[in-house]
Amino acid sequence: MSLYTRKGDSGDTSLPDGKRVSKDDARVEAYGDVDELTSQISFLNALCSADGNIPASRRVSYYNPLLERIVRELFAVGGAIACPGSGTAFSEEIKVLETEIDSIEHSLPPLKCFILPVGSQASCQCQVCRTVCRRVERRVVTFLRENGIDPDSNGVLKYLNRLSDLLFALSRRLNADAGIADKKL
Repeated sequence: MSLYTRKGDSGDTSLPDGKRVSKDDARVEAYGDVDELTSQISFLNALCSADGNIPASRRVSYYNPLLERIVRELFAVGGAIACPGSGTAFSEEIKVLETEIDSIEHSLPPLKCFILPVGSQASCQCQVCRTVCRRVERRVVTFLRENGIDPDSNGVLKYLNRLSDLLFALSRRLNADAGIADKKL
């Protein structure tokens, strides 16, 4: 089987149910942006693996497993968007993200002002991931609204909202590991 099919050459694509839609359909935009976020987080994981400022034990025991788990979860998020009503729920994943956020926040000084998205390469990439995640949220909201789907139906929006919060907290933690203080606005 060839990698190319030529079926999308005219600007449309197939949904999992076989229906053909334009490649700029809200659903395709949403799960396409999830795909981009997945790749950006994979790049973040590679940066964390190579960052000499992060103790090797912390990279292997915390960052790499956390980011790899998120990548796997994002594949499920993309599937839930591609096949709404598939029964996928993200309640446990949301709880895990909240636990991670709480743990990271407790390890850092309290945030009392806006900070700039600057610092180590890994931290800056984490901020890129956060902004892509926010775009994914917006695309999912558009898709759900245009298709009359309850935003609370499967937890995708809540998951993405918590993930963007985690990415913000993680960017601060990565800077702290590199000995870089928050830079106030």
